[in-house]
Amino acid sequence: MSRIAAFVPIKLLSRRLPNKNFLILGQRPLAYHIFSTLSQIDVINEVFCYTSQQQILDLLPKDIALLTRPKSLDGDDVNANELFRFAVEKIDADILILCHATGPFIEASSIKKGLEAVKSGDYDCSFSVQAHRTYAWYKDEPLNYDRTNIAQTQQLEPVYSETSGFYIFRKSNYLESGSRIGKKPYFVEVTEKEAIDIDEPADFNLAQHMLDYKILSDEIKYDDFFINLANLGFKNKNVEHVSFDMDGVLIDSIELMEKAWCFTMDKLNLDYKFEEYRKYIGIPFFSILENMNIPKNLNEDILDLYDGFCRENVDLIKAMPGSQDQIERLKLNGLKTSVVTSKNKLRAIEIIENLFDEELFDIVVSPEDIPSGRGKPHPDPLLYACIQMGVDPFNSIYIGDMDVDKLAAERAGFHFVYANWGYGDLKKVQDVWFDNMFDLADYIVG
Repeated sequence: MSRIAAFVPIKLLSRRLPNKNFLILGQRPLAYHIFSTLSQIDVINEVFCYTSQQQILDLLPKDIALLTRPKSLDGDDVNANELFRFAVEKIDADILILCHATGPFIEASSIKKGLEAVKSGDYDCSFSVQAHRTYAWYKDEPLNYDRTNIAQTQQLEPVYSETSGFYIFRKSNYLESGSRIGKKPYFVEVTEKEAIDIDEPADFNLAQHMLDYKILSDEIKYDDFFINLANLGFKNKNVEHVSFDMDGVLIDSIELMEKAWCFTMDKLNLDYKFEEYRKYIGIPFFSILENMNIPKNLNEDILDLYDGFCRENVDLIKAMPGSQDQIERLKLNGLKTSVVTSKNKLRAIEIIENLFDEELFDIVVSPEDIPSGRGKPHPDPLLYACIQMGVDPFNSIYIGDMDVDKLAAERAGFHFVYANWGYGDLKKVQDVWFDNMFDLADYIVG
């Protein structure tokens, strides 16, 4: 059975991005990530940190071995093959995996794929590559297409670039050829995220943004699309009524909400976080408190302080760009308009009167208008708006930005449009959506 070892060259100093191996990426030093990945691969017998500074091991996962690197090999002018050869000669293994701390996102599955190829004997080495299926040129000539007969990009022969994520080779081959790449390589095509190699400040900034990035599956399900094409038919269903949620859709009130909540918590000496409150925006106030497991005996005190602060600081609320003009367009085209909100009636009316023309909305509905008192996600408020205006839910659209808005619309038989400019999370919604009020109005009235 072949003995397998991995090694990662590391030094403290770097030229283009100072101390890059120890910049914090996802609450860990950059160098930690590749060692963590290698440690998860059971078939690797030993993982070495190849360095002249032993103290680096304190920043890495447990069980990482030290391979001492001569300080003479730390210089920027040292040839890469000279650096690697010293390690190859010292490590007792048949197959070696060379990785770099600057490739933090390489997946264990990709390394295993390359390892299996070399172990099979069909290939003498393996390394990670990124495939580029685009029109490529080299030395003033097309590299992968005929300029007189241009193929579609998906039909192009890909151009591969090494990512430096990992190189896998047999020790004997390296000692004979002096190269980590043999004559019969196996390419392991990696994702855009895995291909990131941190060399410049811009690379590290990209890595920070990519921490939570996930590649879309090759098998795209219908529900993965942001726009459900079947629902686009509502444009032709004789729309008579457009209803709007308030917070995040008609008004930008998140700053005031946070300040009012923090003020209230401070006054009552409570420690319920606004981040938790924000998760439930869109449902009635007391329902939010219930979901936060706040004792009911505190409800009225919290409401009084919160509402009082909001009313005294109403100037912090702004109308969403284009809302007045674009809703006027809907009205001019004969559509009825309403507001269906979880705010109490008094505050909702005060805000609308402060920010919008008096006759912009035909009706404003809050949970207080409903005999049952049930607000969203129950359908009652939307159905009440239809009853009061004499329109059918089938001919109505509700514009919202939260899951509770969508659920209320579905239960009421409304068509739902997601306001991508609001406070919600588009990834959870697969319906018709728009980025701003202008595009929304264009689509509805044409």
